[in-house]
Amino acid sequence: MISVLQATIDTLQGQLEVKDRQIEQQAQTITRLTDALAAAQQTAAAAQALHAGTIQQQLITGEAGTDQQEPEQKKSWFSKIFGGR
Repeated sequence: MISVLQATIDTLQGQLEVKDRQIEQQAQTITRLTDALAAAQQTAAAAQALHAGTIQQQLITGEAGTDQQEPEQKKSWFSKIFGGR
């Protein structure tokens, strides 16, 4: 009876060691993923700042929205004759 219990204890201790290694590997994976996420967030923030700077520069130089502007409306005959805008 004692030998059966000792064998069970040995088996359970072996399984516990395996689980401990799995938990350690998962903890390392979580650390790597957390670091990768932080780096990705920094990259996204830098890209967003760069984009905002580009948009601001376009607004300053008047280049923004040139593709999206509506075509000029046709001038009326009155405006053509009297030069009104």
